[in-house]
Amino acid sequence: MTARQSLTPIQFKDPSPYLVRDVDEIEFILKTLARKPELACLYVNNQRHTFVLSAILGCESGNLIFDYGPDLALNQQLASATAICCVSHLNSVHYQFDLNTIHTIEYKNKPAFLASIPQQILRLQRRDFFRLSVPLSTPLSCLIPLGDEQAEISIADISLGGLGLLGYFPDISLNVGNILKNCRIELPQIGVITSDIEVCTSTEQLLKNGIRTLRSGCRFLNLSGTGQTLLQRYINQVERKRLALE
Repeated sequence: MTARQSLTPIQFKDPSPYLVRDVDEIEFILKTLARKPELACLYVNNQRHTFVLSAILGCESGNLIFDYGPDLALNQQLASATAICCVSHLNSVHYQFDLNTIHTIEYKNKPAFLASIPQQILRLQRRDFFRLSVPLSTPLSCLIPLGDEQAEISIADISLGGLGLLGYFPDISLNVGNILKNCRIELPQIGVITSDIEVCTSTEQLLKNGIRTLRSGCRFLNLSGTGQTLLQRYINQVERKRLALE
Protein backbone atom coordinates (compact mmCIF):
# COMPACT_ATOMS: atom_id res chain seq x y z
CA MET A 1 0.00 0.00 0.00
CA THR A 2 1.54 3.28 -1.08
CA ALA A 3 -0.06 5.32 1.70
CA ARG A 4 1.12 2.90 4.37
CA GLN A 5 4.60 2.82 2.88
CA SER A 6 5.03 6.57 3.29
CA LEU A 7 3.23 6.87 6.64
CA THR A 8 5.94 5.10 8.61
CA PRO A 9 7.31 6.26 11.99
CA ILE A 10 10.82 7.73 11.95
CA GLN A 11 13.24 7.24 14.84
CA PHE A 12 15.82 9.87 15.74
CA LYS A 13 18.76 9.79 18.11
CA ASP A 14 17.92 13.38 19.06
CA PRO A 15 14.53 14.56 17.74
CA SER A 16 14.56 17.87 19.65
CA PRO A 17 15.51 20.08 16.64
CA TYR A 18 12.39 18.85 14.82
CA LEU A 19 9.85 19.07 17.66
CA VAL A 20 7.02 21.62 17.68
CA ARG A 21 5.96 22.41 21.27
CA ASP A 22 4.08 25.70 20.90
CA VAL A 23 0.41 25.08 21.72
CA ASP A 24 -0.95 27.46 19.07
CA GLU A 25 1.34 26.05 16.37
CA ILE A 26 0.37 22.47 17.27
CA GLU A 27 -3.31 23.35 16.99
CA PHE A 28 -2.72 25.10 13.66
CA ILE A 29 -0.92 22.01 12.26
CA LEU A 30 -3.66 19.64 13.41
CA LYS A 31 -6.47 21.81 12.04
CA THR A 32 -4.63 22.02 8.72
CA LEU A 33 -4.32 18.22 8.62
CA ALA A 34 -8.03 17.91 9.41
CA ARG A 35 -9.13 20.37 6.72
CA LYS A 36 -8.78 17.97 3.76
CA PRO A 37 -8.75 15.58 5.75
CA GLU A 38 -5.28 14.01 5.51
CA LEU A 39 -4.59 10.30 5.87
CA ALA A 40 -3.10 9.19 9.19
CA CYS A 41 -1.59 5.89 10.26
CA LEU A 42 -2.24 4.96 13.91
CA TYR A 43 0.25 2.39 15.25
CA VAL A 44 -1.05 0.24 18.11
CA ASN A 45 1.35 0.22 21.08
CA ASN A 46 4.02 1.45 18.64
CA GLN A 47 4.11 -1.91 16.83
CA ARG A 48 5.12 -1.32 13.22
CA HIS A 49 2.96 -4.13 11.84
CA THR A 50 -0.20 -3.35 13.82
CA PHE A 51 -1.87 -0.16 12.65
CA VAL A 52 -5.15 1.44 11.64
CA LEU A 53 -5.20 3.49 8.45
CA SER A 54 -7.38 6.45 9.36
CA ALA A 55 -7.75 10.21 8.74
CA ILE A 56 -7.83 13.28 10.95
CA LEU A 57 -11.42 14.54 10.80
CA GLY A 58 -11.29 17.39 13.27
CA CYS A 59 -9.43 19.30 15.96
CA GLU A 60 -11.71 20.95 18.49
CA SER A 61 -11.99 21.65 22.23
CA GLY A 62 -8.53 20.27 22.93
CA ASN A 63 -9.28 16.97 21.21
CA LEU A 64 -8.49 15.21 17.95
CA ILE A 65 -11.08 13.22 16.03
CA PHE A 66 -10.00 10.33 13.79
CA ASP A 67 -11.93 8.34 11.23
CA TYR A 68 -12.90 4.79 12.25
CA GLY A 69 -10.81 2.09 10.57
CA PRO A 70 -12.27 -0.59 8.27
CA ASP A 71 -11.03 -3.53 10.41
CA LEU A 72 -13.13 -4.08 13.56
CA ALA A 73 -10.48 -6.19 15.34
CA LEU A 74 -7.78 -3.58 14.74
CA ASN A 75 -10.14 -0.84 15.92
CA GLN A 76 -10.65 -2.73 19.18
CA GLN A 77 -6.90 -3.13 19.64
CA LEU A 78 -6.43 0.57 19.05
CA ALA A 79 -9.13 1.49 21.58
CA SER A 80 -7.38 -0.58 24.27
CA ALA A 81 -3.83 0.56 23.42
CA THR A 82 -1.76 2.42 26.01
CA ALA A 83 0.64 3.96 23.47
CA ILE A 84 -0.20 5.11 19.95
CA CYS A 85 2.02 6.68 17.31
CA CYS A 86 0.27 8.78 14.68
CA VAL A 87 1.94 9.62 11.34
CA SER A 88 0.56 11.94 8.68
CA HIS A 89 1.90 13.91 5.69
CA LEU A 90 1.03 17.28 4.20
CA ASN A 91 2.80 19.03 1.30
CA SER A 92 5.83 16.71 1.55
CA VAL A 93 6.18 17.41 5.29
CA HIS A 94 6.22 14.47 7.70
CA TYR A 95 4.21 14.90 10.94
CA GLN A 96 4.47 12.40 13.79
CA PHE A 97 3.17 12.45 17.36
CA ASP A 98 2.29 10.15 20.26
CA LEU A 99 -1.08 9.59 21.92
CA ASN A 100 -1.56 7.91 25.29
CA THR A 101 -5.10 6.66 24.79
CA ILE A 102 -7.88 6.84 22.25
CA HIS A 103 -11.63 6.35 22.72
CA THR A 104 -14.50 5.29 20.47
CA ILE A 105 -17.17 7.96 19.97
CA GLU A 106 -19.90 8.89 17.51
CA TYR A 107 -19.08 11.80 15.22
CA LYS A 108 -21.58 13.10 12.67
CA ASN A 109 -23.65 9.94 13.15
CA LYS A 110 -20.69 7.66 12.41
CA PRO A 111 -18.21 5.80 14.67
CA ALA A 112 -14.93 7.65 15.21
CA PHE A 113 -11.98 7.91 17.60
CA LEU A 114 -11.28 10.69 20.08
CA ALA A 115 -7.88 11.56 21.60
CA SER A 116 -6.34 14.51 23.44
CA ILE A 117 -4.20 16.91 21.43
CA PRO A 118 -0.49 15.93 21.77
CA GLN A 119 1.95 18.14 23.67
CA GLN A 120 4.50 18.01 20.86
CA ILE A 121 4.70 17.11 17.18
CA LEU A 122 7.70 15.89 15.20
CA ARG A 123 7.85 17.88 11.97
CA LEU A 124 10.32 16.99 9.23
CA GLN A 125 10.61 19.29 6.26
CA ARG A 126 12.68 18.90 3.12
CA ARG A 127 16.35 18.24 3.59
CA ASP A 128 18.90 21.03 3.55
CA PHE A 129 20.89 19.18 0.88
CA PHE A 130 19.68 18.15 -2.58
CA ARG A 131 19.24 14.39 -2.39
CA LEU A 132 19.79 12.35 -5.53
CA SER A 133 17.91 9.09 -6.08
CA VAL A 134 20.46 6.55 -7.31
CA PRO A 135 19.57 5.34 -10.85
CA LEU A 136 18.60 1.67 -11.08
CA SER A 137 20.70 1.38 -14.23
CA THR A 138 23.90 2.25 -12.33
CA PRO A 139 23.45 1.07 -8.73
CA LEU A 140 25.60 2.48 -5.94
CA SER A 141 26.85 0.60 -2.87
CA CYS A 142 28.33 1.46 0.50
CA LEU A 143 31.20 -0.82 1.52
CA ILE A 144 31.43 -1.24 5.31
CA PRO A 145 34.50 -2.93 6.88
CA LEU A 146 33.86 -6.14 8.84
CA GLY A 147 37.22 -7.26 10.18
CA ASP A 148 39.16 -8.64 7.20
CA GLU A 149 36.05 -8.52 5.03
CA GLN A 150 33.46 -5.95 4.08
CA ALA A 151 29.70 -5.76 3.73
CA GLU A 152 28.04 -4.21 0.70
CA ILE A 153 24.79 -2.30 1.23
CA SER A 154 22.71 -0.74 -1.54
CA ILE A 155 22.39 3.05 -1.55
CA ALA A 156 18.90 4.40 -2.33
CA ASP A 157 19.81 8.09 -2.39
CA ILE A 158 22.76 10.32 -1.60
CA SER A 159 23.61 13.97 -0.95
CA LEU A 160 26.51 16.02 0.39
CA GLY A 161 24.98 15.57 3.83
CA GLY A 162 24.41 11.83 3.87
CA LEU A 163 22.83 8.80 2.23
CA GLY A 164 19.99 6.32 2.50
CA LEU A 165 20.86 2.61 2.84
CA LEU A 166 18.47 -0.20 1.92
CA GLY A 167 18.53 -3.67 3.47
CA TYR A 168 18.77 -5.79 6.62
CA PHE A 169 22.25 -7.03 7.58
CA PRO A 170 22.63 -9.32 10.63
CA ASP A 171 26.35 -8.56 11.03
CA ILE A 172 25.86 -4.78 11.01
CA SER A 173 23.92 -2.80 13.58
CA LEU A 174 21.81 -0.16 11.86
CA ASN A 175 20.19 1.12 15.05
CA VAL A 176 19.71 4.87 15.33
CA GLY A 177 22.86 6.47 16.79
CA ASN A 178 25.31 3.80 15.64
CA ILE A 179 28.43 4.95 13.81
CA LEU A 180 29.90 2.91 10.95
CA LYS A 181 33.61 3.56 10.48
CA ASN A 182 35.61 3.96 7.26
CA CYS A 183 32.76 3.38 4.84
CA ARG A 184 33.73 3.46 1.14
CA ILE A 185 31.60 4.46 -1.82
CA GLU A 186 32.81 3.91 -5.37
CA LEU A 187 31.38 6.63 -7.60
CA PRO A 188 31.28 5.39 -11.23
CA GLN A 189 33.76 7.22 -13.49
CA ILE A 190 34.48 9.67 -10.64
CA GLY A 191 36.46 8.02 -7.85
CA VAL A 192 36.16 6.67 -4.31
CA ILE A 193 35.05 8.57 -1.20
CA THR A 194 35.59 7.41 2.39
CA SER A 195 33.85 8.60 5.54
CA ASP A 196 32.38 7.51 8.85
CA ILE A 197 28.58 7.60 8.80
CA GLU A 198 26.04 7.85 11.61
CA VAL A 199 22.62 6.17 11.45
CA CYS A 200 20.08 8.97 12.07
CA THR A 201 16.76 7.40 11.06
CA SER A 202 15.46 3.88 10.63
CA THR A 203 12.21 3.06 8.84
CA GLU A 204 10.68 0.00 7.22
CA GLN A 205 9.73 0.21 3.55
CA LEU A 206 7.68 -1.94 1.23
CA LEU A 207 9.31 -2.12 -2.20
CA LYS A 208 7.36 -2.27 -5.47
CA ASN A 209 8.13 -6.01 -5.73
CA GLY A 210 6.41 -6.63 -2.38
CA ILE A 211 9.61 -7.20 -0.41
CA ARG A 212 9.82 -5.48 2.98
CA THR A 213 13.17 -3.89 3.74
CA LEU A 214 14.84 -1.40 6.08
CA ARG A 215 15.79 2.10 5.03
CA SER A 216 18.52 3.66 7.17
CA GLY A 217 19.06 7.40 6.80
CA CYS A 218 22.70 8.22 7.56
CA ARG A 219 24.84 11.36 7.69
CA PHE A 220 28.49 11.80 6.79
CA LEU A 221 30.64 12.60 9.83
CA ASN A 222 34.02 13.47 8.33
CA LEU A 223 33.69 13.63 4.56
CA SER A 224 36.76 15.52 3.33
CA GLY A 225 36.70 18.52 1.01
CA THR A 226 38.02 16.32 -1.78
CA GLY A 227 35.30 13.77 -1.04
CA GLN A 228 32.63 16.47 -1.20
CA THR A 229 33.99 17.65 -4.55
CA LEU A 230 33.91 14.12 -5.98
CA LEU A 231 30.41 13.52 -4.67
CA GLN A 232 29.12 16.81 -6.09
CA ARG A 233 30.68 15.90 -9.43
CA TYR A 234 28.88 12.53 -9.36
CA ILE A 235 25.52 14.17 -8.48
CA ASN A 236 25.93 16.69 -11.29
CA GLN A 237 26.86 13.96 -13.75
CA VAL A 238 23.78 11.84 -12.94
CA GLU A 239 21.50 14.88 -13.06
CA ARG A 240 22.84 15.91 -16.47
CA LYS A 241 22.15 12.45 -17.85
CA ARG A 242 18.64 12.46 -16.39
CA LEU A 243 17.81 15.87 -17.84
CA ALA A 244 19.16 14.85 -21.25
CA LEU A 245 16.64 11.98 -21.35
CA GLU A 246 13.66 14.17 -20.48
